[in-house]
Amino acid sequence: MKNCFVLVDKESDYTSRDVCNILAKIYDAKKVGHAGTLDPFATGLLIVGLNNATKALSYIEGQYKTYEATLFLGQKTSSGDHTNEVIEEKEVPEINNEIIETVFASLIGESEQIVPITSAVHVNGRKLYQYAHLNQEVELPKRTIDIKELKLLSSDKNVIKFSATVSKGTYIRVLGETIAEKLGTVGHLIALRRTKISSLDVMDASTIKNLNENSVISMFDILSQFVSIKVLEDESEIKKARHGGKLSLKLFPEKFETYCVCDNKKHTIAIYKYSELGYYECARGLDNEDY
Repeated sequence: MKNCFVLVDKESDYTSRDVCNILAKIYDAKKVGHAGTLDPFATGLLIVGLNNATKALSYIEGQYKTYEATLFLGQKTSSGDHTNEVIEEKEVPEINNEIIETVFASLIGESEQIVPITSAVHVNGRKLYQYAHLNQEVELPKRTIDIKELKLLSSDKNVIKFSATVSKGTYIRVLGETIAEKLGTVGHLIALRRTKISSLDVMDASTIKNLNENSVISMFDILSQFVSIKVLEDESEIKKARHGGKLSLKLFPEKFETYCVCDNKKHTIAIYKYSELGYYECARGLDNEDY
């Protein structure tokens, strides 16, 4: 199996790593990785890279992602979702769509979000969820997040369904708790589905049971959604790029910070970045095979 991507519509109860392990067997891949972890209870779009495509995942992870979430008001759980015990109950005040949309509007833009203790973020060499399992206290780190869009999809008594387009590192479970708090109560997610990563849509993904050889997508087709593409025509320049050599500014139409360099058959070669020294330098080799 060559270097490529697969768009997976992850089902609940699978971890993101479970999905990678399954794809490694299906496609006999030596290396498998994913962009953007989905919690086991969550479903939806997971971009999986096979073999050298794993080297390009960092250029996908930073993209804005869109989710559909269902928030249950009146009960708070230890994890922010329905998979753990209720730790607090609170009356739900009278709310309507106008009140909800006002709260949503107040959350648009950049803010700081506390990383939940049930996450896999490392603090002092240990994953946060390990502190939780040991009932040990730890200072939770904060992250700057950007909420690009919050849209109310429906509301009925103590259940709110919404969509959110957010930056990398945003925890929708924490966002749900914040929405509940601003509505004067507590809450937790009872459903979460990732529908988009930038322009890539879950509608174009396959469930695990439906994966086959036609499910794979070339590195070129995926990376062209996220990075400017430069196709090299000259064989000497192609050879230079395959060996990580410096490329002249004259080869590039505009001084974008990053380019994905390919040959004229759309084989991706490397990621190149602009250097203030007056050339483009190789930032990440993707494929040094000769075709």
